[in-house]
Amino acid sequence: MKNIQKYILLITVIVFSASSCSERYDIKLDESFIRLVVDGIVTTDTTHQLVRITTSTSYFSNLEPPAVLGATLYLDNGTEKILLKEDPKNAGYYYTPTEIYGIPGSSYELDINLKEKIGNSDRYVAYTQMPTTYFTMDSIVLEYQQAFDFYLIKLYAFDPPTTDFYKFDALINGIILTDTASRSLIVDDRFFNGNNTNGLGVMFLRSTEVNTGDTITLLMSAISSDYYDFFVELRTEAGQGNPLFSGPPANIRSNILEGGLGYFAANITKKASIIVPNNPKDN
Repeated sequence: MKNIQKYILLITVIVFSASSCSERYDIKLDESFIRLVVDGIVTTDTTHQLVRITTSTSYFSNLEPPAVLGATLYLDNGTEKILLKEDPKNAGYYYTPTEIYGIPGSSYELDINLKEKIGNSDRYVAYTQMPTTYFTMDSIVLEYQQAFDFYLIKLYAFDPPTTDFYKFDALINGIILTDTASRSLIVDDRFFNGNNTNGLGVMFLRSTEVNTGDTITLLMSAISSDYYDFFVELRTEAGQGNPLFSGPPANIRSNILEGGLGYFAANITKKASIIVPNNPKDN
């Protein structure tokens, strides 16, 4: 009995000591080395192809990253070199003409020339290849989940019997909803390879985001395995990890040469839309 009491007393002292030995530390990070950050995608959609370039910011900053202005960007599709136009209304955004679109299986080169050096270079290059797959997208259904008070987008599509990777994004009335990595969905096709998806739930929308008459659009993009891995690493680093059991942080992959960050991707994109009915919660 005395041994048990001593053991309990010892545990109490340890816990009390651990809770008492707390001190605030101000972590100082090296913010002097700025790097170029690229977010660019070529798709099969007949619209402007977009590249956004910014610079890296402080780890603790909650502000928009500084845009890179006055750069000269070229997109090389193997047959022509296309000059991207800087958007005067959206700093850091560069667009191709609307008649430019991607072709499955084709390779692309992005050439970025800066007015002045960022990091150790004033020129950055990225190479990517659009996958080749023959998926089809039929339709989507919006279903209200009363228990959780959100809407589920269910997908009806066919996935070919090849190993494929997909990214899902949603728009409401033409405005992108999944503008952060945490809201986009990325999956491989291990659970539906070579089959119809038969109403697979791929995206949820908060009830406060959906109104009668809204047009909901789901984008289904076939992506490369490397871009899939990039997104997995990005979401892992951005998420909440357990510092006691997590492994050491690793650098997120990038296909931007000369030490740039981010990714330049080429995706096969298809879309389906639905108009929210008068009583969406009855569906």
